[in-house]
Amino acid sequence: MSEQKPETLEFPPLEKSINHYEMPFPRDTQVTNIEKDGPAHIGPFRGAIDYIMALGTSVVAPLDGVISDVYDRHEKYGPTDEFVNDANYITIAHANGEFSQVVHLAKDSSKVKKGDKVKAGQKIAITGNSGWMTEPHLHFFVFTLDNIREGFIGLEPQFKQETPRTNILTKLHLKKL
Repeated sequence: MSEQKPETLEFPPLEKSINHYEMPFPRDTQVTNIEKDGPAHIGPFRGAIDYIMALGTSVVAPLDGVISDVYDRHEKYGPTDEFVNDANYITIAHANGEFSQVVHLAKDSSKVKKGDKVKAGQKIAITGNSGWMTEPHLHFFVFTLDNIREGFIGLEPQFKQETPRTNILTKLHLKKL
């Protein structure tokens, strides 16, 4: 009897977004690291970016759009995937059939509701502890709808400006102390 392998979905190469996004946080935000290959960034979630930053950091709309979903009632969080459904998030619909989503928001911090129109740079929430996370960060995800797989597929977001510089020198200095 041959061993059966679990069925795995094949995903096409990651496509770049058509839209060019602003960062989902103010320009002067202290970002201490950027992670693109986290355990939650697989399958249809490929293309997600985690910006490591302090709790309570302002979150802004990365592009003009319409709020398509908001959830900010959770206060549970933890380091394992059992907390995956406990995340607070805001999803925004943009031109060209693209959506962006910001995740790990503070409970009750949303400044918007479903159907609201937002402008790039408009404050929409603050970061907080919610969902599957090992350290404070903002999870940013750009996607398009896809009827074949999970209902959506991640895109590699294109940005209007450079990715923020991280404070790597400070981190290296602290490790030496």
